Amino acid sequence: MRGESTPLREVIESFLMHRHDLSPASAVNYRHWLMRFDRWCTTTLGRQAVVGDVEPGTVDAYLAELRLTSPDGANSTWVALRSFAGFLAELRIHHDHGESVLRVVRRPKVKDKHRRALSDAEMWRVIEVSGEGEQGGRDRAMIWTLLGAGLRRGELVGLQLGDVNLAERLIHVRAGTSKSIHARDVAIPVELVKELDHYKADVRLGDTSENAPLFMNRHGEALTGNAIRLLFDRLKVRTGIRDLCAHMLRHTWATNYNRSGSGSRFDLQVEGGWNSARMADRYCKVRPVDERRRAPSVFTASHRALAEKRFAEKRSPQQISALRTTHIA
Repeated sequence: MRGESTPLREVIESFLMHRHDLSPASAVNYRHWLMRFDRWCTTTLGRQAVVGDVEPGTVDAYLAELRLTSPDGANSTWVALRSFAGFLAELRIHHDHGESVLRVVRRPKVKDKHRRALSDAEMWRVIEVSGEGEQGGRDRAMIWTLLGAGLRRGELVGLQLGDVNLAERLIHVRAGTSKSIHARDVAIPVELVKELDHYKADVRLGDTSENAPLFMNRHGEALTGNAIRLLFDRLKVRTGIRDLCAHMLRHTWATNYNRSGSGSRFDLQVEGGWNSARMADRYCKVRPVDERRRAPSVFTASHRALAEKRFAEKRSPQQISALRTTHIA
């Protein structure tokens, strides 16, 4: 029977089996941070880590140390350990009067990274240089897909040929590849349709079955998240954009979606695969100042209402009705 002396790593695997609601990417991240805590406990305490080591004092000490080298990692570890402690309490393996032993452990304070979208010049520069090199045709198509559909990195590498319907201008994101673990359809712009048509017809080689990966390496295998990281490392050098990353293109997509009036706020939330409108707001950045200067004045509605009022005062009801009828016709 499992208890506080049970080896920690054994229960971690059981926890991950019970958290079937996690996306594959989230499950990998949870395992990574929990197993890292297990190794730290083993090294620091001089013995094999056990379930009983998941307690406020030990966890606080680990998070404080981790925060010095990896603030984001400390935050991710806090999330994983809190969920894990809740699982332990639920099964009465390790708890504090039936509740999680980590319920009082505070989330590490992490300064929010400055998130930004690419400027127009940067965006076109990234598109331009992505077409260079042996795999330029494939890389350019992936950049267009990230910018035109706002996909996450894992969703991009998880795309299969059958997920792309160019005739209907849709990309289907399957639940198994989505961070939200919910499937969704993303309407794609005509520019991306043209790019993917060229890629599929003139660049891509290999298996053409519907479940074959859309983007492959030179061995005909599906790309991995690490391959996308390496691509963006190369693009950083070629473009000179030091903070360039795949996720920045998702911010750029959301911002351009809003700038261009491609849909409502709710449309953006659904197509981005976010569970709340707050996340959609977080990804949208303000329009460039020259566009804001060209936008209608904040007094436009007031001027229009005043003009309509004055017009109504100068016209009889019959004239107004006749003019409206003529305008509609």
